[in-house]
Amino acid sequence: MKNYFFGIDGGGTRSRIAIINRAEETLAFCQAGSTNIYSVSEAVVFENLATLLNSALQQAGIARDALAGGCIGSAGLSRQNELRLFRGWFDILLGADFPVKFCTDGEILLYGGLDGPEGYCLIAGTGSLALARSRDGTLTRAGGFGYLLGDEGAAAWIGKSAIARCLRSEEARDLPTCMTAALLSTCKLSNSSDLIRYVHHDANKADIAALAPLVTAAAHNGDALALDILRSGAAELALLVRSLIARTPHITNRTLVLAGGVMEHDEIVREHLTTLLVTEYPNIAPITPRRNALEGACLLALSTTTQQHG
Repeated sequence: MKNYFFGIDGGGTRSRIAIINRAEETLAFCQAGSTNIYSVSEAVVFENLATLLNSALQQAGIARDALAGGCIGSAGLSRQNELRLFRGWFDILLGADFPVKFCTDGEILLYGGLDGPEGYCLIAGTGSLALARSRDGTLTRAGGFGYLLGDEGAAAWIGKSAIARCLRSEEARDLPTCMTAALLSTCKLSNSSDLIRYVHHDANKADIAALAPLVTAAAHNGDALALDILRSGAAELALLVRSLIARTPHITNRTLVLAGGVMEHDEIVREHLTTLLVTEYPNIAPITPRRNALEGACLLALSTTTQQHG
């Protein structure tokens, strides 16, 4: 009997794989380069997938034909062109009949964070996204439109809001703030007007997101504008969760996983968000992730394959 399953947490910089058995014991853990076709070439992605599988099988001391199923989660892996591409690669690596579940990085984080099939997940890192999953595997999402169109409440949104509102504050169109000097120092700029070119021409999303801790520090020091930005961000994140709850009345498990850098490191956003949600939904249960995304991928591989052959 085939008793082993793999999970892959695909990333833009590095990817991780684990192999587990039916008792959910981890037999191997390995890392390789990116499996995101928007970060590296398709040839490099295939090479990295092969490296991951070969390394993990060798570490676990098992042959390929001992694998019963697998799961890979990666950003964007829900679009038809990507699904066809990855399915073709796994056909080459493991055979056309080998069961692999393909899903987004959000789904494996949700499943691992819940340690189960049903519930909610709010991710606020550089960007923001909320997901709901029913027991039958149906996913509902809110947000995740990217830095230019959304990602409200996430680090890039907090940084961008800080710059925009500091400029407004200088014109007496917003709350008073002491953040401008810190922003200029962090961005290595001389005066506030330089921020305009910085945002439009020089900075990328990661640069803007890196300003979020500055806002948090200012808020802890009593800066009115910084505190308002963080509270506004929490309110925007609450809207993502409200959207999911309104559209998924069939989901009875109101466990909500809070994940991502903002949720982990900004207690002002997290506490205000939790207060807003619990006040409106007394039965909601915000938690930190019970397991990580890689564990979620492994559990999905085990669960999906067991259901298919049960």
